Amino acid sequence: MRINFIIIIIVMALVFPFLSQAEAKDGCSPELQALAESAVVELKGSGEMDIVVVTDPLCWHCRLGHKLLGEYPNLYGRLKLVFFPRKGFIGSDMAAWIMEDAAGTDRLKELVDFAYDDLKQPKGVGLAEARMIILSQFAEEFPYLIEGTTLPELSVRLERDHGAHVLKCAELARAAGLPGTPVLVAGRSVVIGYGPGHWIKVLERKETCQ
Repeated sequence: MRINFIIIIIVMALVFPFLSQAEAKDGCSPELQALAESAVVELKGSGEMDIVVVTDPLCWHCRLGHKLLGEYPNLYGRLKLVFFPRKGFIGSDMAAWIMEDAAGTDRLKELVDFAYDDLKQPKGVGLAEARMIILSQFAEEFPYLIEGTTLPELSVRLERDHGAHVLKCAELARAAGLPGTPVLVAGRSVVIGYGPGHWIKVLERKETCQ
């Protein structure tokens, strides 16, 4: 009986990491405020509270979080995405560059939704090839991305324009002590990991840092 109980606790810790870490950090701390200010990709909800999600578009739990937020737009006003490409999701930095490149345009939402709903993860390839596979998927879905240019030329430009910023965001996430993705920051509440019930509960608090 005791062994079964221990196994249950271990499984819960793996599947629901936010249970032990959700309130361990202060979303209004200087480190997390700096992370929020680094975001250039913003989506709009129909609520009032500003929130931040630290995310990687190839991360499965990040995708679940994106789906949830799409279903409850009334729980937030501005949704800021801070990209934290993970080593296990090779090539995801290219997706981040593409989304940052569309920041502030009417094309942004369709690119974000594609990244989180349909993008396929490259496997068994090196970083350069993985990035091109990611870029090719976007270009196939959205041909306007390569109008007047080529895939290699676009790849070079995207890295030049956005590579340093995405790296800076990743460094800020590490400096804030964030171990991975996704992370939801809503007011003072910080949820490390994904859990639909807990995310909704935190969003319903409508906290602010003022």
